[in-house]
Amino acid sequence: MLNQVEKDRLQELEQAFALFNQTSDQLTQAYEALQNQVAHLQQQLAQSDSEKRRVADRLERLLTLLPAGVIVLNVHNQIIEMNPSAQSILGDEAYGQAWSEVVRRVFLSTNDAQELITHNKTIYQLSQVPLDTTLGKILLIQDVTSARQLQDHINRHQRLRSMGEMAASLAHQIRTPLAAALLYVSQLSTDGLAEDKRHKFVNKTLLSLKHLDGLVKDMLQYAKGGSVGEALIELDGLVEGLQSAVEQQVLNSDSQLTIKNKAPGLVVKGDHDSLMTALQNLVVNAIDVVRMRANIDIRIHEAADGWVDLIVSDQGPGIDVAVQEKIFEPFYTSRAKGTGLGLAVVRTVAEAHGGEAWVRSKLGQGAQFGIRLPLIKEDVAK
Repeated sequence: MLNQVEKDRLQELEQAFALFNQTSDQLTQAYEALQNQVAHLQQQLAQSDSEKRRVADRLERLLTLLPAGVIVLNVHNQIIEMNPSAQSILGDEAYGQAWSEVVRRVFLSTNDAQELITHNKTIYQLSQVPLDTTLGKILLIQDVTSARQLQDHINRHQRLRSMGEMAASLAHQIRTPLAAALLYVSQLSTDGLAEDKRHKFVNKTLLSLKHLDGLVKDMLQYAKGGSVGEALIELDGLVEGLQSAVEQQVLNSDSQLTIKNKAPGLVVKGDHDSLMTALQNLVVNAIDVVRMRANIDIRIHEAADGWVDLIVSDQGPGIDVAVQEKIFEPFYTSRAKGTGLGLAVVRTVAEAHGGEAWVRSKLGQGAQFGIRLPLIKEDVAK
């Protein structure tokens, strides 16, 4: 017979064993639930890995077929990855090289839109997306040559169309000096014509013919869109040549042409004759506006970020702000003898050289006309 103490001890052991069994059952259920959850997670992970592999495969195929070049740079701006299009543009040797070195080796220059141009005149547009600061960046480079050629074609078509639309006005402008020249020439055949009158008719005939010549020259210059060449043009020499080119007009109007400052060593790329025509138009325009005794200043001003301004200033009546944009439009003129193409040619030439034409003026305070052009770096010019 068990005493009371032993009975109490036995009862405690039975309760403890029952609690242990209960806890063991709970642990078994929890372990089974955990196993099920692990199995479910493994299944999800397997599906996720499979989906990731499919996405990666699609992305790899896309990068392979993409006509644009995709380039991955590390934090040191070295090329660590390229798709096939980028390899065909940059070459296999670009792997591991600094991007700046590859640009110098593969590309000849950049234009005003910061597009990269190769030696065979192929134009590439460059875009970039920064990655995490510890990873580098991704570059996208794509051939936009056809798009730029199409834009040039559209611009040329628009110029030709505008000339066609204004053909009637142009015919009238040609007819006036032509009729004057014919009249003066007919007077030269008059019997007994005094020598002083003969000399007068000859001078007037020459003026009318020069007017015609200037009109035809402006028409051709405007139609061909500025005729950009590849010559390196030293601006000091260009301005000195301008003095000789306009000497007769300056003398005939009793005007004065002054070069305010020179800029030795500044060089632009383009067509010398086109730029000379644009500058001549600005000087002649200033003379025509002031009419007689015009004081015209020529200045070369090196602007920031690799640009230069060729500035022609006069002390004439100035230009109303309301018409300052219109004066660059073809066939717009406020003068009876104006061709309406002089300033349009200036803008066309400036834009063809990757620059722009501008005007600053206030009524009664003269006017400044400028042609802004991109400079060629000194090492390139050499």
